[in-house]
Amino acid sequence: MLKKLAIVSFLLFLVSCGTVNTVSNDYDLLKQEIENKFTDTLFAHAHWGVLIKSLDTDEIWYERNSDKMFMPASNEKILTTSSALTKFGPDYKFKTILKYYGVIEDSALKGDLIVWGNGDPTFYTRLYDSPTTVFESFADFLISKGIYIIDGNLIGDDNAFDDQHIGNGWPLDGLSAWYFAEVGPLQVNENYVDLEIIPPGDENSELEIIPNLESKYYTIKNEIILSDTGKTRVYASRDFGTNEIVIKGNMAYGSKPRTISPTITNPTKFYVTVLKETFERKGIEITGKAVDCDDIENFENKYAVLTELFVHNSKPLNEIIKVLMKKSQNVYAETYTRLLGWEEFGLGSFENGRKVVQKQLNKFGINENDFQYSDGSGLSRYNFVSPKQIVKILEGMKDTEYWQYWIDALPVAGVDGTLKSRMKGTRAEGNVKAKTGTIANVRGLSGYITTESGENLVFSFLINGHLRTSKQTEQITDSVLELISNYSR
Repeated sequence: MLKKLAIVSFLLFLVSCGTVNTVSNDYDLLKQEIENKFTDTLFAHAHWGVLIKSLDTDEIWYERNSDKMFMPASNEKILTTSSALTKFGPDYKFKTILKYYGVIEDSALKGDLIVWGNGDPTFYTRLYDSPTTVFESFADFLISKGIYIIDGNLIGDDNAFDDQHIGNGWPLDGLSAWYFAEVGPLQVNENYVDLEIIPPGDENSELEIIPNLESKYYTIKNEIILSDTGKTRVYASRDFGTNEIVIKGNMAYGSKPRTISPTITNPTKFYVTVLKETFERKGIEITGKAVDCDDIENFENKYAVLTELFVHNSKPLNEIIKVLMKKSQNVYAETYTRLLGWEEFGLGSFENGRKVVQKQLNKFGINENDFQYSDGSGLSRYNFVSPKQIVKILEGMKDTEYWQYWIDALPVAGVDGTLKSRMKGTRAEGNVKAKTGTIANVRGLSGYITTESGENLVFSFLINGHLRTSKQTEQITDSVLELISNYSR
């Protein structure tokens, strides 16, 4: 008995001297290592907002400025997509409807064909074989009904949304980049055009520019300078309000092809122009023009009574949000914001959509006056949200019936989406499921992770005002997640 007491006393002495590492000390060590990461002197000039919390116990593992407001960049899509999924459910589908004004006789529609939509952004190669796959199905339907002539105009009815095609605070000098694509209720090719630029092998050949979607709606002006040597750098510009795409830069003979994706303006006019061109390729004659309904005086009264001809339903929401979140596709997020407004108020404006987002997020305990929702995608620098609010949304989604659809839509570290190349070869690979975010001087990463012992955590990392590279911010956030993924208690 005395021997046992002596052993116990000796162990207690060792613990008091710090000789034996307890679980508590390991946990404290982990927190200190995380603290060291976020106080790295490389980012002494910047502002970190961090919250790491256990989903299993509600215990806060680490926090830093978690109540402060930060620009979230594309972490804004967490607000938008959670609102759309909880409002509409996973099976919601966009609609595109063909209607006509006139009569059908003798293989002809004698009148105007009107196409109406509520925003389907998927007419592209992410979910279809080509940008015109759905348009071709429209043509096939008309031909199946014996219609080979449209003796009138092809009109795009875009009145489901308002005419504000860009987000609040978007910079005018950046609008030609694909990620600033305009938004509307009628959209094709994600409202930009992919241009593959193939330099010649030598000075005796010519440079090629191959668009993924040819159309007379836009023009291309080539100002690329070719040389024997030099670094390849090409970019596109487009004067505001025009569709003349100017390609500039330098390319060396025989260098690798490059692809750039400049935007177009007026998505509706682009849509109906490409639709008309597709119909004509399929053998349907159109005597009139491709017209935006906004260019028709008194359109809604003149075309108040129409006959419905064909309805196309999009892929379900649960498939579309995988593109939205994994690829961080801005035009999808902006579309869903306006769709929320259209469904709730009958007009797809950003302001109407914002009201619905505020209403949906209030269900997660977020007061509408405690954050700033200024666009749906995170491009705006007027957006402000805290790490704690993002974590509330992530926690709240865990408790909804839509949890599996939600987690399936997030990028997976080392596997897909915007996290495909990150955390490879670590325990965080395939483990971290999170939304990234990047605009100038801003980074974000928020999502879920599981420790080695199986504890489920939720986290939000936001950094504003940094002057370093994106890779350097990733070294901080990703190394923290690697530490957590290896932790067991």
